[in-house]
Amino acid sequence: MNIEQLILSWAICVYGYSFEIIRRTIFPFLKGVSKKKGWDLPLRQKIPFPVRDFRNRTVVWVHAASLGETKLLLKFLNILNQRHPEDLYLVTATTRNGVQYLQTKRPPSVCAVGFLPVDTIPLVNEIINHYHISRVWLLETEIWPSMLWVCRKQSIPVGLANARMEERSYNRYLKFRKIFKYLFQDFDILFAQNEEYADRFATFGIRRENIHIVGNIKGQIMIKRPNRNEWLNTRKMLNLGENDFVITAGCVHAGEGREIRQCVDLLDQKGLQCKLIIVPRYLNEVEKLIDETGKGTVHLNDIHTSQPWDICIIEKVGILDEMYKIADAAFTGGTFVSVGGHSIWEAAQFGIPVFFGPDFHTQKDSCERLISAGVGFKSKDGTDLALQIIRVLKTDARKFVHSQTMFMETINKSQSVLEPLIP
Repeated sequence: MNIEQLILSWAICVYGYSFEIIRRTIFPFLKGVSKKKGWDLPLRQKIPFPVRDFRNRTVVWVHAASLGETKLLLKFLNILNQRHPEDLYLVTATTRNGVQYLQTKRPPSVCAVGFLPVDTIPLVNEIINHYHISRVWLLETEIWPSMLWVCRKQSIPVGLANARMEERSYNRYLKFRKIFKYLFQDFDILFAQNEEYADRFATFGIRRENIHIVGNIKGQIMIKRPNRNEWLNTRKMLNLGENDFVITAGCVHAGEGREIRQCVDLLDQKGLQCKLIIVPRYLNEVEKLIDETGKGTVHLNDIHTSQPWDICIIEKVGILDEMYKIADAAFTGGTFVSVGGHSIWEAAQFGIPVFFGPDFHTQKDSCERLISAGVGFKSKDGTDLALQIIRVLKTDARKFVHSQTMFMETINKSQSVLEPLIP
């Protein structure tokens, strides 16, 4: 290790132990605030609780950020299970919704679930030593200095799956190039979404032979229509009829409600009455979305109701797949605001047209893939969204069915290239 590496290692140690000092001296005084704000500080200072015996087994740590990424985590976990069926997995998330989703959906191979602890060197050491972690997998953009430093010191290999580096992040990392180059060289394998992302990671010293361009793992799906009995039963729970035209707007952010309402009103004027289900990205934005969507919006806390409705907002975590499953069309949120969108594959897997606004910069490859296949559609605003829906599902319905059939055959025939590459 040369002098520069020693200095960088020392800097990360200062970071990791500074957080440990803060955790021990300041966090105890934040208990009340943490409970009120929902920060879950007590849980973030403990190692994840085991849910099955992991002794004498190989344990791999897999981490993702929020709810959307935890769904990807479970998809990736399925691939890991196929490659190493004898391994067990510790899975963590950064957000409460992500942890709750993992707790609900965890497969039998998961031996522990919990929050990613505060990124201090002692806490990371405690987790790795307690579970005898043999490998770490991080999803997309989850870069944690203390975690990587400890893995380096204990010679634990680290992989980054579905890796992406947006231009904004790339420019920010460049300002601290030496530090990130020191951290990124810990990755012994990296699965990049596209060549541009791969090039950006290579800039920070990851060896080219360790980088594999495998596309967006979220897009590695089987497209099929849902089971009819499940489809009918879920619709009945929501007081929906078999012939109701249903649009599900998923991962919707505050600021998008007015455009969505404008779309529904125009569809009604054009003679295409619909039932609109809104699943918010953040539950604390429900009231604002109700205000934006206006008169007649029904607020539900579950997917069971007997009251009539035309527009509903469901304030419940973990229901997005079910709501896409019963829809005739989907809108992906975060695209009428500058967020840049969320996974379009959660809706596309059910063989329905997927609509989104003009800003999908974080989902660029996926959205462009659907657009080129004729099954995804960009709209500039609420009015354009309504006109697009009418065109796709009424005027050009046969064209869409043909495009969807061709796309389904192409996607379902493709085989994952990931499994053979996993060490």
